[in-house]
Amino acid sequence: MQDLQKEIIKDYSIEIHSYKDNIIDNIPDFITKTDKITDINDGSIIQLLDSDYICGKAHLSQAISHAFRAFDDNENFANDPGLEICVRLSAQKQIKEALKLLGIKNKGNITVVYINTTPEQVDMMEELLTPRCDELLEEYDIEKIVDAYQLKSCDNIVDMLNEKIAMLAIKY
Repeated sequence: MQDLQKEIIKDYSIEIHSYKDNIIDNIPDFITKTDKITDINDGSIIQLLDSDYICGKAHLSQAISHAFRAFDDNENFANDPGLEICVRLSAQKQIKEALKLLGIKNKGNITVVYINTTPEQVDMMEELLTPRCDELLEEYDIEKIVDAYQLKSCDNIVDMLNEKIAMLAIKY
């Protein structure tokens, strides 16, 4: 599976950074600022996600590769590639529900997926966020993940989530 993921995303420059304990007073204003930074470089994507509901880099990588494949195959659920990553990561098709789970909150940990961005864009985003803490991505609460994604057990949760993401393609 890793080889297929690498093949799908090989043409993209992807960075994943996490930031701990952010406080965002006005989420719409923050997203507007993010959109302006994204627009600086044509074709770049900056997707903000709630770190607490990401089950490590393997979970996120699966969602990213499935999102790009969905666009390639015209099977995307969202019109925006960043939002498609969020939807795939949530392991269900409803954009509203994906954002409820993985959208940023007023207080919390944020993971940012930077795709085809310049170093300046990353720097501009990092001025808006707390200092980086990339370890957050692998420090997830298993029971919180099991509950949020309605998994049947705490065993092999990354595999279960990745299977749920893969099943979206065939689920009606």
